[in-house]
Amino acid sequence: MSVQQSQVVTDRRIARTKQFISEAFVALLLKKDIEEIVIKDITETANVNRSTFYSYYRDKFDLLDHMVKDRLEQLNTLWDTERSQSAGYKPDFNTPDPFFVLLFSHMEENEIFYRVLLTKINPATAGADHASSLLGFIREAFYDRITALSMEQKQSVPLDLLLDYISFSTFHMARKWLEQRMIYSSRHMALQLTRLSILGAYDAMGVLQA
Repeated sequence: MSVQQSQVVTDRRIARTKQFISEAFVALLLKKDIEEIVIKDITETANVNRSTFYSYYRDKFDLLDHMVKDRLEQLNTLWDTERSQSAGYKPDFNTPDPFFVLLFSHMEENEIFYRVLLTKINPATAGADHASSLLGFIREAFYDRITALSMEQKQSVPLDLLLDYISFSTFHMARKWLEQRMIYSSRHMALQLTRLSILGAYDAMGVLQA
């Protein structure tokens, strides 16, 4: 076996071990609060020894930081690819916005992780508000779309309020969806958020027709 082949095997083994550790941690977080979990719980569930854990992570909070960072990097990579392909999207009542499709599909594929992140972890005991990283991604994605159209100075409401309204509503809809164990499909959610965005709250409520 060449040095290069040996390195590939080692890298795969490391990635697999980290995956075991991450999956064990998520499984534990479904059952316990983060402050109740000790490293021994994680290593026994993952079937690795403590020295292996500490060769990759300082503690359980560092592990959580890495897990959140990895998922957001995946999401950013997906959006970087999709952004150019969806640049020509025109709002359509029967065609879900590509951003909503990507976001909800990604969360559906990583359901357990995001359910833990958004509904099980208390920022006060986790050492950081990791959920805010996802909120920041959503806000930045909408900001990029506005600036790409050179519309940031042409909004009928202040840009910061518009971004808050869109990003917080999207974020909390996603959180509620996960809390309810995804009773709707990711595509259905993407389509409904698209329709709400097109209609606006008052039109969706029927107030404008009253």
